[in-house]
Amino acid sequence: MARNAKPRKVYISVDFEGAACVVGIVGAATQPLGSGLECTSPVFLQAQRLVTAEANAAIRGALAAGAAEVIVDDAHGCGHNLLYEDLHPEAKVLIGTPRPSRFHLLDDSFAGLILLCYHPMAGVADGVLAHSYSSVSVHRMLLNGRPVGEIALDAALAGEKGVPVVFVSSDEAGCAEARACLGRDLVTVATKKGLGRNCALSLSPRKAQAMTEAGVKAAVRNARRCKPCRIAGPHVLERVYKWETQAEAAAREKGAERVDPYTVRWRGKTITDLLGR
Repeated sequence: MARNAKPRKVYISVDFEGAACVVGIVGAATQPLGSGLECTSPVFLQAQRLVTAEANAAIRGALAAGAAEVIVDDAHGCGHNLLYEDLHPEAKVLIGTPRPSRFHLLDDSFAGLILLCYHPMAGVADGVLAHSYSSVSVHRMLLNGRPVGEIALDAALAGEKGVPVVFVSSDEAGCAEARACLGRDLVTVATKKGLGRNCALSLSPRKAQAMTEAGVKAAVRNARRCKPCRIAGPHVLERVYKWETQAEAAAREKGAERVDPYTVRWRGKTITDLLGR
């Protein structure tokens, strides 16, 4: 679709940790929200409501900007996190795992990709619940020798499909990370300022939702200003694991190369080769 045409379809990838007033569970650093280990806790149940409300705000913003179709990808953990009965009725939702590939339904018919409630990459100071795909196993992740997190990798994956990221919400550190790799035309909403891994100074949920709705509306209206994120290949992805046994298990995957007791490497011509596994 031409970038100056009226938006027809919008894809919203909804993570979890980046919503307003969502923090970790003290004493449960090895049990990330949504891991299935604490999914009945009051903290997680409250987070479900908050994330669903921010998703609805994003859907409203996309529809107000003229989107004729909105797909919500429940992209966190097991892929079954949102309160679906409370979701905006005009959205379609992708749920469950395993899936054929990451962002399997995304293609260049979409005007833009929204990364909602995302978090900073592993190792970021004062990043609320910062991690790179797994807070349980991955110490850090590098693409072509440079530290990378989910925001950049998901943007690059979408870029290979011809779709730009037009909006990101996260904490302040996550928004700075997004702007560093995607540029000034990106619309961001910082829902909170991290004061530690499990501590933040947060916007009120209603304020964050209002800012998200307005930000998504502006981002979708101006989606043509954003270009797909394209990183020239071939690529080398390295994951440094927290435990030797985790690296040992990962090294059994097809195409994996054990670099040292903690590090496993994959090679691919495209980002899709690396994340489409």
